[in-house]
Amino acid sequence: MGSTLSTFDAILKTQYLGPIREQLNSSSVLYSRLEKNEDSVVGKNFTIPLHYGRNEGVGARAEGGTLPAAGNQAYKECIVPMRYQYGRIQITGPTIKAARSNEGAFLRAVDSEMRGLERDMKSSMNRQAFGDGTGLLATVAASGSGTSTVVVDSTAKLRVGMPIDIIVKTTGAATAGLAGTTVASITDATTFTISGTLAGSPAGTYGVYIAGSRNNEMMGLSGIVSATATLQSLDVANYPWWKATVLANGGTNRAISDTLLQTAIDTLESNSSGMCTAMYTSFGVRRAYQALLTATKQLVNTQKLQGGYEAINYLGGSHGVIPMIADKDAPANKIFIVDEDELAIYRLADFDWMQEDGSILSRVSGVDAYEAVLYVYQELGTSMRNAHVLLSDITEA
Repeated sequence: MGSTLSTFDAILKTQYLGPIREQLNSSSVLYSRLEKNEDSVVGKNFTIPLHYGRNEGVGARAEGGTLPAAGNQAYKECIVPMRYQYGRIQITGPTIKAARSNEGAFLRAVDSEMRGLERDMKSSMNRQAFGDGTGLLATVAASGSGTSTVVVDSTAKLRVGMPIDIIVKTTGAATAGLAGTTVASITDATTFTISGTLAGSPAGTYGVYIAGSRNNEMMGLSGIVSATATLQSLDVANYPWWKATVLANGGTNRAISDTLLQTAIDTLESNSSGMCTAMYTSFGVRRAYQALLTATKQLVNTQKLQGGYEAINYLGGSHGVIPMIADKDAPANKIFIVDEDELAIYRLADFDWMQEDGSILSRVSGVDAYEAVLYVYQELGTSMRNAHVLLSDITEA
């Protein structure tokens, strides 16, 4: 008997779900090193209790003096909301028909789609882990009305064929931009073209997002390691203890130094009960630090991390040797100095196929094709925001 849709369902689940889950969990050194937390779920969200105040009912008194007034510990709960991620493939009817006599051909077609989906989801998760949850890919610099050419601060996160929205960053309105267009070509590091034409002349208030993804992406280090942004339902204006430290230089880049790094680590460990376990940065900043070590005739000691990644060792902090890890998606001119024990992927649902109707492959309405959808519900959160420091305005090499 030849292959059936039920057979193909089994193939998708047994041969692709396990490997994809494994690869996604180690798709980046940051993502793979973070704890995956599936506890503390309340409804659709996760609740984290925070201890932020000591008992101040202590004090020295003279003999016979009045005792200090009683105090108490102070607690506050924060909420980690869920973010919903999807990957989707489509297989045509003729491909399925052909598979009844040539299962190998079908498997090759599925394998091509699934491996591609795996790479794309890995890339998206890695990028989001360094973002701020808004999904901003680039900020529009200047573009003329009625043109298909767009100038942005950087095209590094854009790809040809990517469906995008060019919309107002604060409101999501298209107005002078264009929603639901596609990256047609990438001209250079700051210029690309779209498949349509702009309605007006969007400038710095406009951003580029994956179509439909604005404010729906997973939170990343750029949003967590901040001194101003509201995070996990807590506003730093009302809860000043709920903020990370940002050590900047007024927007002017400066050379990296051991003193800067040690200051950041000391700040983390003096402001919180956390300890620096890792530093995440761009390749350009890592090169600058390597050049500093070479110029000062220090040995460039490295260590191998899980997944085959390599990091430069920095000696300092309570943990002793701290890895400086470069990642292609880390923003330029910055170093995130973090306590990974206070970061976690809070997961409501692990990677799985959408199959509530009993079948992984579902017919696409109006098209001779079937589709399969892979999903995961999760969010990156922190239980101690002041256990992280951002060292910014660093010159790259």
